[in-house]
Amino acid sequence: MKRLAMFLLLFCGLAGAFSQPVHAASKTKPPVTLYLHGAHGTKRSMTPLVKAAQWDTNASVITAKVNHSGQVKFAGHWRASAKQRLVKVVFANNRTRNYDTIATWLHTVLLGLQQNYNVRQFNVVAHSLGNAGLVFYELKYGQDKQLPQLKKYVAIAGNFDGIPGKHRGQHANWLTPSGKPAWLAPDYQFALKHRQAFPRGVKVLNLFGDHHDHQDGKVLNASSQSLGYLLRGRLASYHTHTFYGKHATHSGLRKSWKVADMVDHYLFNS
Repeated sequence: MKRLAMFLLLFCGLAGAFSQPVHAASKTKPPVTLYLHGAHGTKRSMTPLVKAAQWDTNASVITAKVNHSGQVKFAGHWRASAKQRLVKVVFANNRTRNYDTIATWLHTVLLGLQQNYNVRQFNVVAHSLGNAGLVFYELKYGQDKQLPQLKKYVAIAGNFDGIPGKHRGQHANWLTPSGKPAWLAPDYQFALKHRQAFPRGVKVLNLFGDHHDHQDGKVLNASSQSLGYLLRGRLASYHTHTFYGKHATHSGLRKSWKVADMVDHYLFNS
């Protein structure tokens, strides 16, 4: 009887052990966040925003360096304990204003992240010309479901309808009641014709500065705001915010702690 009792006790214990629920070994990782500089940008251009994110969210950062031939090399590593993974993208050729070229470079970066780090989703924080690169990337590759998918996008001082130095100063521009810009740059006209290629369901925050006369000193607010008309009806959500004062300049926006705080809250806490 004693042996039978011991056997039953052991059997019940083993059965209880095997009946325990099985939990997933790890949670799905959040999207990585890419930081894209603008024309004449360097490895330091997006540093204030990156450092703010590291401070606010216990984030870890690597750098994606794209050389003049369009090849990408990754430097650094992500800490296993990091809550957010950041990618500072640096283009060696920082003078091109060819949107399609920048889009191709970004495609190379995302392929590298997918192949080397198994990245499946991503966010983007872009300044100035980096915004046009991101939009044209999505117009070109956004319907390819085999690539990492864009989830959230923060535009800062975007020149969607006009390039500073090329179109600036030769015309006035404003938004009509429908939200459409009164003047349309050639690349913006192209984007409008192909807007259906932009993936659905992306969340967008559009930030720009009114330093004086409805511009940030380089880009007209109408150009920055034209993103809303371009992507109307395709987004999960779309919000804008205008900054004023001495830090609301084209370059000042990417250095502002107020901008950084809004960016981090939007990406990581909403």
